[in-house]
Amino acid sequence: MMKKLVSIIGVSSLSIMLAACGDSSEENSNENSGNYIPPSSSVVSGQFFNSNETGKYFSSEKSPHFAQYGQNARHCYQNYNDYYFESDKTMVFGNPDLPPSDFKQAASWVENNFASALTSMGISEQEFFEQRTNITFFALRNLRAWLYWRDINNFTYPNEFEQWNDSQKYDWATKTVKSMSTDDAVNLILSSDLHYSSREELIIEDKIYVCLHENNQPWGWGEGTAMGITIGAESIVTPNNVDKIIQHELIHTIQNVLSTDFDGFKLPRWFSEGQAVYLSGMSVAKKADHNEYDPTLVVYYSDEYGDISLAYEHYALAYQYIKDVNSQTTIITMMKNLKTLTFDYSIQLNSELDEDHNYVEVFNNHMKQQNGSPLTVTEYRDNYHSLMSSYAN
Repeated sequence: MMKKLVSIIGVSSLSIMLAACGDSSEENSNENSGNYIPPSSSVVSGQFFNSNETGKYFSSEKSPHFAQYGQNARHCYQNYNDYYFESDKTMVFGNPDLPPSDFKQAASWVENNFASALTSMGISEQEFFEQRTNITFFALRNLRAWLYWRDINNFTYPNEFEQWNDSQKYDWATKTVKSMSTDDAVNLILSSDLHYSSREELIIEDKIYVCLHENNQPWGWGEGTAMGITIGAESIVTPNNVDKIIQHELIHTIQNVLSTDFDGFKLPRWFSEGQAVYLSGMSVAKKADHNEYDPTLVVYYSDEYGDISLAYEHYALAYQYIKDVNSQTTIITMMKNLKTLTFDYSIQLNSELDEDHNYVEVFNNHMKQQNGSPLTVTEYRDNYHSLMSSYAN
């Protein structure tokens, strides 16, 4: 029960976070270059702005939460929230004392690799921004709570609302918020809560938000988040294979856009990292070496064991299997469906699995084995090596 409670706490508070990744040497790699899509080499143009003049900040929330913005982005919403370089697709925030070239290089890296990451995932730029939630998660969670407690007077509630139990009210409130247009949600929030005074406090621009951190180590250099990406300043440290790392992290960003709602990030670690490793052309374990690791048992970061590079290669192998058998299109459909479901704490508490129960539902509904039989989360955990042995032959 203790592990289950820890897992649920992770879902509710830290689950939007994706692991920061760093330098990736491939001297002894297992070849996967066929999945790598080289970025364009264009120099991105743009302009520096002061947020106090434009009204665009890294975060306009009074109490921004690192779960949406990233582990390494705290300084961007605490100290450097109002100075940025804006290009066609990015807004790059960071310390004004950094060289201007750091901001421009970050914008170029991200813009040039964004198209490659989208292509690898199999979605368009238009679809990315259509799928993206344009209101901060914290504001949407507040809106759901107000609806659940019937604290909004200027809203039409179902006639049977008072007869529903708590679970039914919660499910209705969640689905109602998810079905609202951006304008409707913003107007309802502004008319119902004194904590918010302007639309700008709630809205996320149709840009990739980039935060420049100043860590001097390559490990943890990049981090894909629900807002965009956090990367290191070029003048401080640049890791090897920088384009692959940025594509990897932008795939994490796309994962958030497709499958994360205001209850958090629901994909298990092996899936999220395996997808990012495989599709960015990083090293993948050989099928014949599947017995070296048990990737599908790694649901959370705390489950990870042994050599991390080896673990990542095996996450990618586990992802390769479901992609080869089911197709990338099917996986994207599964991820989108995950975003539509309502997380229920009582169901999670009573589940025999540590995986998010919404993820279990969509995986079981969409995935198949190589022989065409349904593939469940339980079977992929318990019979992984048997399935891999058949896959390798």
